[in-house]
Amino acid sequence: MATIAEYFAEQLTAAGVRRVYGLPGGENVVILDAIRQRGIEFLLVKNESSACFMAATEARLTGKTGVALTTLGPGAANAYAGLAHAYLDRAPVLLITAATDPAEAGRHSHQVIDLHAVFKPVVKYTAELAPGNAVRAIGKAMTQASTDRPGPVHLRVHNRIASQRVEREPKPDATAARPANHGSSLNEVRTLLAGKEKPIIVLGLGLEPAAPYSEIRKLAESLRAPVIDTPKSKGALPADHALYAGALGLTRQDPVYELLDEADCIFAIGFDVVELVKPWDYQKPLIWIASWENRDPRISSDVELVGNVKDILSALADVKAATAVSWGVRRVRRFQDSLAAIELPRAGANRILPQTFLNALRANTPDDIIITTDVGSHKIFAALNWQAREPNRYFVSNGLSGMGFGLSSAIAAAEITGQTAICITGDAGLAMVMGELGLLVERQLPVLVTVMNDAALDLIRSAQQRQGHDTFGTEFRNPDFGYIARAYGLAYHKVESERDCHRAIREGLAARAPTLIDVMIDPIGYPTTVHSSRES
Repeated sequence: MATIAEYFAEQLTAAGVRRVYGLPGGENVVILDAIRQRGIEFLLVKNESSACFMAATEARLTGKTGVALTTLGPGAANAYAGLAHAYLDRAPVLLITAATDPAEAGRHSHQVIDLHAVFKPVVKYTAELAPGNAVRAIGKAMTQASTDRPGPVHLRVHNRIASQRVEREPKPDATAARPANHGSSLNEVRTLLAGKEKPIIVLGLGLEPAAPYSEIRKLAESLRAPVIDTPKSKGALPADHALYAGALGLTRQDPVYELLDEADCIFAIGFDVVELVKPWDYQKPLIWIASWENRDPRISSDVELVGNVKDILSALADVKAATAVSWGVRRVRRFQDSLAAIELPRAGANRILPQTFLNALRANTPDDIIITTDVGSHKIFAALNWQAREPNRYFVSNGLSGMGFGLSSAIAAAEITGQTAICITGDAGLAMVMGELGLLVERQLPVLVTVMNDAALDLIRSAQQRQGHDTFGTEFRNPDFGYIARAYGLAYHKVESERDCHRAIREGLAARAPTLIDVMIDPIGYPTTVHSSRES
């Protein structure tokens, strides 16, 4: 009979797990060795939260559960931010931690914290493995992570227990799920649409792994409905499609709220209000289409279709509305023209606007480029303005909005796909996870780390300024990023002009090597700075 560690590694392999991210401790080297013997790669990170961020990106790219591993005590505590990201960003992640030897329970307190109590608020399931429960607990964790609304799970085990023989339990007969019957609800949708002149579609983070992109496009074109996405669904309808209106969920006054206010019917597809800064308070007719129930918090809806999103949308492919001629493509065009007419400020000496940077990035990259962003003013700006043309190629921590995500996510994305990934990070976010640049170089991954260098927590500083407070506790001194790049062995470019920006991006893409691009940004171009009434 296999040991618990061997059985655990066997089940990870069966689930399609190809790599584990983490930082081990002496108490879980038995699990680590079992993973090695199964041929599963282990990527050693410098901070445990990075491992969970990477595992979440793995899950979103592959459709499989991402796996992270840490020690007990401080390692598990460090992982909390990454696990909370997986919880609020709905990512199926399995965190494996070490545990205190059960034989010493009650007699030993070194590095002991109650991990069940710590993680319970941000996981769907948590358990400590033992010979008698290992089969059941591992199976339940792997199932819970990806069923219903996806999310993280946690298992812990000590070396001594992991080395014991597993007591295999008989597996219950699998009961085939009955196909959902949405016939009456589909008729309700058609009835609801009768007479509606301004239908609109709002997309959310729940589109993966069903990937119903062609079905979304067909529905939008059939209804002649504008389409709004949220940051984690960017690219589900290409940004250059005539019905694509823009992104929602970054500030309390995102421009596309204008269209939502005018609409008389809302299709919410894979939608989750966890992405929104502004509470959802629309009472107009809403059709909920998702793979999970409308809850936590529940929003007002008239029809709810829960199940395989791709199948549901296929069944709705021919629905029609009494869409007004002035709506759809025409309304989107007027809306986009009004945004394009906004005059931009002028950047300071040896600085560029974020608009200049993002335009250069779009002009020099292929449609399927992978973009990851960290958190701050640059995240809000990029998510509102990046013209995503392919689905599932834009990665951001939005439910939690945890700093340090951008670089970790880019590393995982490049590792998984073998393609170039571009990380847009602030200088403060990079400082939190700068050690991961070492992993980037060790793996020789084609990642361009573009750091928005303004020596400040600009999102917080701008909030101080809008509210009339003095700037305090939000500015700092950056290192010389050129020296940082050379220390790690990265190529380096400093950007102080539009010309510098184009050249740095082109050379970084051509090299297909770890690159640090130091962008001397003028934050005056950020929406949180220009539009003083917006809050995030």
